[in-house]
Amino acid sequence: MMSTKERLYLRSFQEISKALGSTLAVSEILDIIVRQITEVMSLKGATIRLVNPKTKTLELVASVGLSEKYLNKGPVDMDKSISEALSGRPVAIYDATTDPRIQYPQEAKEEGIATLVAIPMMSKGQIIGVMRLLTSEPREFTMDEVEFACAVAELGAQAIANAQMYEARVRELNFLKGMLQVAKAINSALEVKKVLNLLVKTAVTALDIKAAAVRLLDEKRQQLELVASFGLSERYITKGPVGTDRSITEAMTGKAVSVYDVGSDPSATYPKEMEEEGIKSILSVPISLKGKVIGVIRLYTSEPRDFSDDEITFMSSLAEQAALAMENARLYQKLKGEYEELMSDLYRFTGFTRGI
Repeated sequence: MMSTKERLYLRSFQEISKALGSTLAVSEILDIIVRQITEVMSLKGATIRLVNPKTKTLELVASVGLSEKYLNKGPVDMDKSISEALSGRPVAIYDATTDPRIQYPQEAKEEGIATLVAIPMMSKGQIIGVMRLLTSEPREFTMDEVEFACAVAELGAQAIANAQMYEARVRELNFLKGMLQVAKAINSALEVKKVLNLLVKTAVTALDIKAAAVRLLDEKRQQLELVASFGLSERYITKGPVGTDRSITEAMTGKAVSVYDVGSDPSATYPKEMEEEGIKSILSVPISLKGKVIGVIRLYTSEPRDFSDDEITFMSSLAEQAALAMENARLYQKLKGEYEELMSDLYRFTGFTRGI
């Protein structure tokens, strides 16, 4: 016969499973998980942090029962913060205020945290995050409690994996739609400006980012000129020349360049203006025509972002489309000029013969 605690665990597990099956909003599921586990296990609070492989930190995605001051105490370093949990096994720390494995012991003491249990979250054999259980009084967790927490953490990891898979499919669909829209514009219009404006808007929509812009090289002035943008303010657009920006100069050598945090990049130009504009990350992708780089497409995000290989490939494809649009327009103008010259010669010849 089930004990009262076992029934509570089962009911909580069922509630979380139900949430997992009813929505793909991973933030909602993770929020339900920390609230359910805090209530059913009589905890002070709980958190879920996911691994950011770029910064080697654990980023907070869900929490309950903890103050903003504690949650914002500083970055949680993967190498310093309970590294055993990141090796794939649960870790219990009886006294969080004195244990050397705790990165912020003084802050834990001020928050009233006594005992901490870290549960790894795994997906496809990889550690993707850590769920932490926090108590206000020293406590020895039983094996049943740890096993229940591990099962809940597994549900959380499954929710994240499902959401990532869904987002990947949506992203692929957006990429395809974007490519088709730009290709259609190139085939139906010979106005480069129109195509480039569609291109930057497509990039913003498909990648769900803040803004995008296209700059082309003015060979006479040896300066990159803005020819299309979407999502940027007039003040930022007119801030000044950008030729000395490291990401642009490297992109002009023919490779895509990503800056994860422009605020901490000493070579970034206009840091004050970028902060005011709310820009955190930038991706610069070269536009090449006949083997020569003639400009760049730049993407801007409002949150730090590590652009994936798929996203960079997508933008490189859009850059090729932009180059194709410009080449088509150039050939059209050349043919138009030749046609007008031919017709002019024909009219002159016709006028001459009529005069004979």
